[in-house]
Amino acid sequence: MKPLALLKTVAGPLVAAALALTLLTAWTAAGQAGTAPKLSISDGRVHLATNADATSAYFTIRNSGAANDELVGVSTPITTDVGFSFHTYTGYAGRMWMTKSLPIPAKGLLGMTASGANIMLGTPPRLTPGQTIPFTLHFRHSPPIHTTATVIRPGTWTPAKTT
Repeated sequence: MKPLALLKTVAGPLVAAALALTLLTAWTAAGQAGTAPKLSISDGRVHLATNADATSAYFTIRNSGAANDELVGVSTPITTDVGFSFHTYTGYAGRMWMTKSLPIPAKGLLGMTASGANIMLGTPPRLTPGQTIPFTLHFRHSPPIHTTATVIRPGTWTPAKTT
């Protein structure tokens, strides 16, 4: 093979490799390589069940890290029937669907509400207002976090003031 033909053959892959190396070096130098989510949990609450079929749990999950994460599982001793649901509303019409995970953006939060993302708890036991329920939240990229939620009557929760 002639030198000019060889150069034409390898020029594309060499340029692509050099560009990739340059971008990775810049990403690392900017402090983004190896960053992880930094999660904290607050506002844990469980609605007092209005029927025997299901109720919901809610948390505020803050991510002060530079990487996204996802809530992928929840365990609690009060039921094994646990899943994630998401609600949307247009006027008075609502729609609810189940999902396998809930996203937690980098430098953001997942604020669970009755009219948004929440944790469905099927066939809950009899609960009483003020009761504390243990939960373990499982994430795609972060270690599990053990936390608690307080049983409240629907419509009585007010978010904590933050500064």
